[in-house]
Amino acid sequence: MRLGLTKSLKLSDVFGLGFMTFAFYLGAGNIIFPPLAGFMAGEHLLAAMCGFLLTAVGLPLITLIAVAKGSSGGGAGGWTGMTRYLPAGAATALAITIYIIMGPAFAIPRTGLVAYEMGLKPWLGDAGHEGLLIYTLSFFALVILVSLDRGKLLDAIGKYLTPALMVMLIILAVGVFIAPQGTMPDASGEYVSAPLTKGMLEGYNTMDTLASLMFGALIIGLLRQKGIEDYRSQFKYLTIAGLISAVGLSAVYVSLFQLGNSAGGLALCWRRLLPRPD
Repeated sequence: MRLGLTKSLKLSDVFGLGFMTFAFYLGAGNIIFPPLAGFMAGEHLLAAMCGFLLTAVGLPLITLIAVAKGSSGGGAGGWTGMTRYLPAGAATALAITIYIIMGPAFAIPRTGLVAYEMGLKPWLGDAGHEGLLIYTLSFFALVILVSLDRGKLLDAIGKYLTPALMVMLIILAVGVFIAPQGTMPDASGEYVSAPLTKGMLEGYNTMDTLASLMFGALIIGLLRQKGIEDYRSQFKYLTIAGLISAVGLSAVYVSLFQLGNSAGGLALCWRRLLPRPD
C-alpha cells in the first residue's frame, strides 16, 4: 500500500472541512421535508423525528465513513478505491446513475426551485416563468463559479458561506423553541399508524445516502489538493467531517421538526388567507 506524504490540517481547516460537508448536505430537500413531516406527525413527533434522523443523518454518516474506509486501502483513493472490487463497467454505471439522480433528475431542479420560492418570491412576488428562468440561470452560474476550483471549495463554502448559514439557522432554532408560532396539529396520513417508518422514508427521500458516495469521493480529492496524501489521514479527516456535519444536520432537523410541529394554527391562518381556486 502506498503511504504517500504525511501532512496534517490546521484546526481551522478541519472545522472548515466539517462545515463544508454540512453545507453539501443541507440542500432543498433537507429544508422542506422536516417541517412538513413535523406538521403531519402531530403527537407522534418523537417517533417520526427519530426515524427521519436514522435515514437522513445516520445512513449518510455511515456511508461517508464507508467511503473513507474504502478509500484508505488498496493503493487507490476516492471512487476508484471504494469500488475496486466491482467490475469497471459496473462501477462506472453506478457512478453515472448516482450523478443523474443527484443532478438533472432530482436534486438540481429542486435546489433551484426551492431557492427561488423561499428566497426571492416572498419578497418580489411571482415573476412568472421568465423570472424563474432568469433566476435559475443566475443561481447556477454562481454555483459553477464557486465550484470550478475544487481547491477553493474549503475556503469559499467551509470558512465563509457555511458559518453565515449556521448563524441564521441558530437564530431560527432559538426562535422556534422560545416563540412558537402556533399549536401542535393532529397527526395525519401514515404518521397516525406508522410514524417511525414514515419518518424513515421521508429521511431517505433527502437522497443524502446516495449523495454521500459522491461527497466522500469529492472530499478525498479536496484533501489531496491540500496535500493530504496518506490514506490514514484521509480516513481521519473524512470521518471527522462526517461527524461535524451529522451534529449540525441533527440540530437543524430537530429545529425544523419543531417548527412544523408548532405551526398548526399558523398553517390554518395561511390557508384562509390564500386565494381559493375558481
